[in-house]
Amino acid sequence: MQISDLVAVGKLGKTVDRNGFITFKVIDGFQPFSLTDVFLVFTDNRVRYVTIEEIETGKGFNIKIDDIEVAREAAKDGSVLVMLQKEETEKLQEKNDNNDLLGKKIFFKEKRIGLIIDIFNNSFYDVLVIEMNNGKELMIPMVDFYIEKIENDSVFSKNIEDLMKL
Repeated sequence: MQISDLVAVGKLGKTVDRNGFITFKVIDGFQPFSLTDVFLVFTDNRVRYVTIEEIETGKGFNIKIDDIEVAREAAKDGSVLVMLQKEETEKLQEKNDNNDLLGKKIFFKEKRIGLIIDIFNNSFYDVLVIEMNNGKELMIPMVDFYIEKIENDSVFSKNIEDLMKL
């Protein structure tokens, strides 16, 4: 594998906090929530393959790398790129690109309950905004607990009884 086979998704900060987290500055709005294994490319072109143990959010993103010494080395370098294989970024983009759901019909218990009019990310998962048949809006988290399946122009929901009461 060559560095040209990788795509930069972020850059690491210059300090590691007492809990082992290092700042992760994303490139072009990349959402790092499903990152597990990444390549760190140092300024001298050394490459380390590491596992991300945890991602912490706040004002930005912080990540915890499985090897604290590598994290400290990256902070000391000060300009380490976080990179993924091109194929991985394409898979993540497909997984996270739900804009094609806009305008789709949404069903619950085999009945059409409305249309998807918007989608937003709450920093943890995507949320579908539904204009229900009665004109009210309903928000459904885009997680397996609430989404049964997606087919053609339809999204089939489940377990939304309590959400519909709100």
